[in-house]
Amino acid sequence: MTDELSFPPIYRPCRVLPGTCAEAAAAEAARGGADPASFYWLDSADRLDCAIVLGPDRPFSETLSAVHVAMVALGDCLGAQVPPQVEVLFGWPDRLIVNGGLAGGVSLTVDPALWDDPTDPVPDWAVLGVRLAMTPSEDAPEPGMTRQRTTLLDEGCGDLTTGDLLESFSRHFLLWTNRYLSEGLRPIADNWLPRAAKRGETVALKFAGREWRGKLLGLDETGGLVLGESKTPVVPLTEVLRKPTWSLD
Repeated sequence: MTDELSFPPIYRPCRVLPGTCAEAAAAEAARGGADPASFYWLDSADRLDCAIVLGPDRPFSETLSAVHVAMVALGDCLGAQVPPQVEVLFGWPDRLIVNGGLAGGVSLTVDPALWDDPTDPVPDWAVLGVRLAMTPSEDAPEPGMTRQRTTLLDEGCGDLTTGDLLESFSRHFLLWTNRYLSEGLRPIADNWLPRAAKRGETVALKFAGREWRGKLLGLDETGGLVLGESKTPVVPLTEVLRKPTWSLD
């Protein structure tokens, strides 16, 4: 599929070699001054693995909401291509749930010093990563033996290719990014909520040694999770995104 992919012209496509993490390659390039919209992708039939160099123009705490922009883009991308019986949900803050199993997610790489900087500066660079399991690994359990993880093939989406999804995601992410830049996070939050896993349920969340409990109501204007019966966010993204809450390995 190397020579057949078509991305919107704003992107600068950069294919990475097998055995290379697209997000790590993009982050190295971003630290060296790579242009925003550089799109790194792995040519693999088994896993969708791509990363986009971002050009942040907002404080660090707001830049983190790029994970929700990407998640909504993924939801639209998959929703248009998977069979109607396949349920695609978002596990806050960064997980993609397909028919109840973890199928992938999004992540964000930034300068590590930003996490402990109380001034909340605008980052010099940021890299958004997306990974999605297309097929089981050789040592994976038989389908149905575990509900913790799944793949698109296991859920009846064997006709999809990574090329299809890369092209579709690149377009949807661009559309939602443009909307975010012009309208803020509210449209993204409103489209995130219908696919939120455990929406309206009382949940107990544990991240970074802390625990939160309450009814899952949605996102606030910075992407923090709103729990309880009020509109007060109690779980900011700065508390949970220092590293991904999921893994495909």
